[in-house]
Amino acid sequence: MPKLRRPSKGAGLRIAAVLAAAVSLPVLASPNAHAIAWDHTIHSDDGDPGARLRFEANGDIVELCDIEADGFAAYAEIYDPKTGQTRTLTVGGNGNCKRRDASDSGWNLVEGRKYSFMVALTEGNYIAYPDDETWTA
Repeated sequence: MPKLRRPSKGAGLRIAAVLAAAVSLPVLASPNAHAIAWDHTIHSDDGDPGARLRFEANGDIVELCDIEADGFAAYAEIYDPKTGQTRTLTVGGNGNCKRRDASDSGWNLVEGRKYSFMVALTEGNYIAYPDDETWTA
């Protein structure tokens, strides 16, 4: 049977450093490490909503979620009436979400400008149960 020996002082410190990094790294790397206090939320207009759209003006954060296993995907449009530009998002699969913010190309909204936010369900080219609101970026 091999003899067991005590680890050196340096080995113990290295093990402690590795364990500390392993515990703290997932928390630091988590993209959702802080909770967002959403300014606005709307749902698709079906009886048991299958899509949810949320908006946080600070950072222009837009999140679209498919919240029901109904065979439809969630669909959103953000329309700028001043420029005529429309930004779209689609996400499918119950529980899946897609998020965009000011750091994404084309998603930096003009502060103080009103935008039309629309959420619906989609299947192919078919859009159903839309609901829309006007919110200020």
